[in-house]
Amino acid sequence: MGRQLAMGGAALGAVTVLGVPLGLLWWMIAPRAEVTATGSGTTLPYPVSETLFAAEGYFAIMTLVAGLVCGYVGYVVQYRFAAWLRADLRLATLLGLAVGAVAASLIAWGIGVALDAGDYERALAAAERGDVISSGLQLRSHSALLLWPFVAVLQFGLFDAVSIWRHDLPHLRTDASEHGSAPAEWPR
Repeated sequence: MGRQLAMGGAALGAVTVLGVPLGLLWWMIAPRAEVTATGSGTTLPYPVSETLFAAEGYFAIMTLVAGLVCGYVGYVVQYRFAAWLRADLRLATLLGLAVGAVAASLIAWGIGVALDAGDYERALAAAERGDVISSGLQLRSHSALLLWPFVAVLQFGLFDAVSIWRHDLPHLRTDASEHGSAPAEWPR
């Protein structure tokens, strides 16, 4: 039980920390839409352009790629440790990946929005009615926060399914497979 907790905690921590650089990257590369100040401290989404949705698209693509990478790396690392420790670490790693990816998505979103908030508020306060200013980063489509955990779990699950299909689970291997000679029923 201690090995599973350690592996799950390591997966959770490693993935959660990735939210910080992803949030910084989103803040640096995402385009900002232009909006029109109303003069009362609010804005109108005018002129309307695809830039209004582009920042959300950047966030979605970045978290999707992060999910693919985390799912793959998480499975490979778990596989190696499971073979070495002779323990089934799959569920603990999967739970750590899922919870860590949710936390990392929230952290990335928070960092990106927070870094833009000050400049946007200053520009809005200084704007006259009808002035066009650059808006801050926003994520109106909160479903994008679930892409990272969904894709990480899916990627991990696909690799696990292949291992199950091949009868290649590391914690079930015999000593013969450690020395390079797999049993006859295992495909190479």
